[in-house]
Amino acid sequence: MVAVHRQAAGTGGTTKSGQNPMRAAVWMSNLALAHACPRCGARTRSGSVCKGQAMANGRCRMHGGASTGPRTAEGLQRIVQARTIHGAYSAEARALRRMLRSLDEEQRRLLGLVK
Repeated sequence: MVAVHRQAAGTGGTTKSGQNPMRAAVWMSNLALAHACPRCGARTRSGSVCKGQAMANGRCRMHGGASTGPRTAEGLQRIVQARTIHGAYSAEARALRRMLRSLDEEQRRLLGLVK
């Protein structure tokens, strides 16, 4: 194949059309493979069908994401009994926040009486 030199638009340089990957047959075959992959098919908020590429679970990354948590009574009980790392929602932490909130309200009430 003969390389044809031509002026590139606005760059002041030349390009060789024989080395342009956008013109290669490989690019077209890869594009055909990308279009052939399975699609999500979930209904979007606009009511149309999602055209995203499906993952192994049959949905795209937006419509078939991670679990949203347990739904059954047994699963919820396991979460309650599980060891939490931070403890921000433990019974002790909630009681402490309630006590601090009541002390704050009492302080505001006393400051209102002093003024």
